[in-house]
Amino acid sequence: MFPNNHPRAIRLTPVQQWRYITQPASMYGWLKEHGEELTLLRILGQDCVGILTPESARQVFSADPAGYDVFWKESFAGLHGDGSLFVLTGDRHRKERQMLMPAFHPNHFRPYGEAIREIARQHTETWRPGQTIKATNTTLSISLDVIMRLVFGVMDPELTRDGRECISDLLRAAHPLLVFMPALQRSWFPLWRRYTRARTEFSNWLNRYLVWRRTQSAETNDVLGHMLAAHKDNGTKMSNEDIRDELVTILLAGHNTTGTAMAWALYELGRHPAELEKLRSELAAVGSDPNLELTVKLPYLSAVCNETLRLHTVLAETGRVLASPLVLFGQTVQPGVSVIVSITGIHHDPGLYPEPYSFKPQRFIERAYGPFEFFPFGGGHRRCLGAYLAEYEMRITLAEIVMHWDFEPAMVEREVRQDIAMGPKNGVPLYIKGGQVAKVN
Repeated sequence: MFPNNHPRAIRLTPVQQWRYITQPASMYGWLKEHGEELTLLRILGQDCVGILTPESARQVFSADPAGYDVFWKESFAGLHGDGSLFVLTGDRHRKERQMLMPAFHPNHFRPYGEAIREIARQHTETWRPGQTIKATNTTLSISLDVIMRLVFGVMDPELTRDGRECISDLLRAAHPLLVFMPALQRSWFPLWRRYTRARTEFSNWLNRYLVWRRTQSAETNDVLGHMLAAHKDNGTKMSNEDIRDELVTILLAGHNTTGTAMAWALYELGRHPAELEKLRSELAAVGSDPNLELTVKLPYLSAVCNETLRLHTVLAETGRVLASPLVLFGQTVQPGVSVIVSITGIHHDPGLYPEPYSFKPQRFIERAYGPFEFFPFGGGHRRCLGAYLAEYEMRITLAEIVMHWDFEPAMVEREVRQDIAMGPKNGVPLYIKGGQVAKVN
């Protein structure tokens, strides 16, 4: 807790708290005016420290993990389940993360590059010149099918269809109010009843699928196969409930974020024809049917993806709750205070990124940014396990689309809070101008 008369303590009004939830970029810019080193806030009844610089982010992410508890623990436990990595702490978090890490290693996903490209082709082959499409409808469908294939390992058409339906319902039901106001996670609240129904339907589908998977003798290389084969320290395997909680976490944390980032990339490339042509030239140089491992390492493609994730940071912030005192900039912050690292605030710092609200992929060619200057997937011991898969999928999908289609935004888009993440308010409407390069219309 911090005293009311602390010189940098800011008690946000209800309107300012709502702006913090819905418009974090503008609020973090406003907070920087009150001092970058240590700004104390009270948000939704919680005392917080706003972290707005790379140096303060370094101090937070480099501190002993044992000194932290989970940020918004009650919210995430209700949404994801008590067995989710988002909720676990201490040794249990560390061991569970170590057990799951091999399933998310880059080598694990490399054999699936062609599958990702084929999924992208299937979801864009219905586009037609002269048509206006909502980009997120396509990119979120691509992201969901990649998860179904690489995470769940679902191949059966009926199981795939049923799984898509219940997972889509679950994702749509994760309303921001359920995250930021855990007191609303009660049976009397309609949005919570909708979410619990959707989670029950997902659990029923998953249990049916797990019964079938456990009858199969062959080991599989998908993430679920790794979970089914993994053993805890005590020799036991993961229960259905443990698997469900982790898969809900992967879905809520990985599906919308990856699909949204891909839609934003298409939006910015459509708005900047010179950057789009530069990317096409780079991709064309490796051939019409390139080796995907070469493609994902192309420098300008990587720069476009990084600049998209910087400019349209999907995860606006990442937080910790102090379980023991932490010294920041010479001041001791007491246990119970939340430490909120503003990813958006640092990604839009004009000292790091000149013209921070402009789309300039070249900045990632001209300079290498450190892990406390550019960190779209969070940092420290809770950095997103699925970061590599998200980047891999984004590069392959973007390369496939820009080499086959010409497009431009049909309207000016803006960001809004969706669940815990930010996204485009209107779904990025794109006007399809025509086919490109390998596409034959």
